[in-house]
Amino acid sequence: MNNAFQKIALGLIVLGIGSYFISESRSLSAFIPSILGLIVYGFVFLAGKFPNQHKHFAHANLFVFAMGCGGTYKAVPKIFCHLFCETPLENFAPIAQFTAFVLCLAAIILGVKSFVDARKK
Repeated sequence: MNNAFQKIALGLIVLGIGSYFISESRSLSAFIPSILGLIVYGFVFLAGKFPNQHKHFAHANLFVFAMGCGGTYKAVPKIFCHLFCETPLENFAPIAQFTAFVLCLAAIILGVKSFVDARKK
């Protein structure tokens, strides 16, 4: 699970940096996915340093991913409306937010699946 969390964290970091350079406004809020990714990466690093506490760090990561989903869920209807209603997007932000939402949701699904599998053993 840590390997999956590392990859998703790296994706969030790249998303935040890329969003900053792609958007015309150069808003610092574009770095929010990068901050989430760095926090997750930090917890994954700590889980490697303290293997007997890895469950706690996994729960902390899931909390961070849940916060990421909570902060970006409003982009989902905007993207679907853009795709199916052909409503134009005003800027790049909804695309970046939707991507962050999908990454965080995928991490939550993987984390919960891992917890269920571990519980079955």
